[in-house]
Amino acid sequence: MRTVAGSTDHVVVVGAGLAGLATALHLLGAGRRVTVLEREPHPGGRAGRLELDGYRMDTGPTVLTMPDLVEEAFAAVGDRLADRLDLVRLDPAYRARFADGSTIDVHTDAEAMEAEVRAVAGPAEAAGYRRLRDWLTALYRTELGRFIGANFDSPLDLVAGPAAVRDLARLAVLGGFGRLGPQVGRFVRDERLRRIFSFQALYAGVPPRRALAAYAVIAYMDTVAGVYFPKGGMHAVPRALAGAAEKHGVQFRYGTSVTRVLVEHGRAVGVETDTGERIDAETEAGELPDADGAVRQI
Repeated sequence: MRTVAGSTDHVVVVGAGLAGLATALHLLGAGRRVTVLEREPHPGGRAGRLELDGYRMDTGPTVLTMPDLVEEAFAAVGDRLADRLDLVRLDPAYRARFADGSTIDVHTDAEAMEAEVRAVAGPAEAAGYRRLRDWLTALYRTELGRFIGANFDSPLDLVAGPAAVRDLARLAVLGGFGRLGPQVGRFVRDERLRRIFSFQALYAGVPPRRALAAYAVIAYMDTVAGVYFPKGGMHAVPRALAGAAEKHGVQFRYGTSVTRVLVEHGRAVGVETDTGERIDAETEAGELPDADGAVRQI
């Protein structure tokens, strides 16, 4: 993320997926005027929906983790998640089925999961699970503020200042720069358990044996923090976000494909659509760029 100098009173957001919708709500809450352009006739992006023969099916993610991030987006405009979405916490979060025919129910409650591990793999593995859970939690707490939720203009910002250096050192001590598979293997020996707590790296396209152990925060999200199902399917999430955004003043233009981001003096100043239309974002206060790149007063 690069800090932009000058006025940003009107912001154009390309795409009404989860990221675009959350961005629009946070911008609106910060006092900006926001226009969202989406090529499809509805919001959702990868969290889409297919209607076929009277059935409605999610075409992307099927469950929700970290609902507090969605809550933050609603809160930016004074709304509440509970007023717009009905979330069901899943227990078990899911059932892992293995090639040998065995199954393990994955619970996010510590006591329930410890009992499950003890039943399928014995007391030593149950104790290892408890240590693994503590490690996942420590990794998550170390990474969240500094590396996951932080805005930065340069990778160098990650090491700027004593606090950043301290957090990097703590991440190193926790083994975050080792390999995920072997790090999980320090706590549990059962191959099935190793897979349950490391396969999440595949979400990012990296096999666990090659992924940095820092990716274990994904395992924390669905084995510790909890897994939820929005009633109405995952597509209910972008619909709810779009509803809140529209209610509070975000302008949506569906069926609008963006073909080019217009850049002047190293700064994005607008977009061009597939019909050749130019949609401007405000640059310096009181000015907008002309189609030929010159600046005109408004």
